[in-house]
Amino acid sequence: MAKRSLSSGRLLIACGLVGFVLTAAAVVARRGYGHQQGVRTAALEGRQVALESERVRLEAAIRDASSRPRLGPIAEKRLGMRVPADSQVVILSRATRSGGTP
Repeated sequence: MAKRSLSSGRLLIACGLVGFVLTAAAVVARRGYGHQQGVRTAALEGRQVALESERVRLEAAIRDASSRPRLGPIAEKRLGMRVPADSQVVILSRATRSGGTP
């Protein structure tokens, strides 16, 4: 009987060690995955900042390209348009409803 209790004690210790190794491997794998996702998230956040600054730059370029000082000379040269004289300007008033204000 002494031999039987000795082998069951070794079996218990071996199972404990296998469980510990499996748990340690799971923790290492989880931390590795978390680190990988953190690196990926940081890269995506950096790309988002770069794209937002590019959007702001493009909006400023659109604003500059569509401004009156920029479009005036182009309209005069390419389209043959000109600035009207004061006598040619007609100011339209907004139609009002009966008795109401515009």
